[in-house]
Amino acid sequence: MLEKSGFVALFEEPLDREKVERLVAHWIARFERVEQALPGGAGGGAATMEIRAVSDIFWEEHPQFRIAEGETFAWVYLSMRRKSVETTGFSTSGIPLSLEVLLELPRVCEIIDEKDEARLNELEREGIL
Repeated sequence: MLEKSGFVALFEEPLDREKVERLVAHWIARFERVEQALPGGAGGGAATMEIRAVSDIFWEEHPQFRIAEGETFAWVYLSMRRKSVETTGFSTSGIPLSLEVLLELPRVCEIIDEKDEARLNELEREGIL
C-alpha cells in the first residue's frame, strides 16, 4: 500500500507572479513533466495542461501544479501573496517527490513535514498558513 507524504515550504517573502515563474522554471528544468490544474474540471475532476514554459502558466489566485518524474508525481499547492507552498504525493524508497520538488528552490527558509502537527499549528496561529 502506498503511503502519502507531504511537506510545507516557507519562503522568506510572499509569493508573487515573478517568484512563481522562478519556481515553475526550476521545475521545468529539473523534472520530466510539469502540469497545471485548470479550474472547473469536468464533473469536478482535475483537468490539467502541460506547462513547457512560464508563459504557459494560467494565472489565478491559487494555482496548483502536478510535477511528474517517471511514474511518480507530486501535487504542489500555492497561493499568491502567501509565504508557503504545500505538496502531496506518495513515499518512495528514496526521497519522496513531494519533498524533492521543494529542494533547491530559491529563498526557502524552512521545509516542514506534514506530520509535524505542532509546527503546522504554530504557523496557523501566526497566520502564515
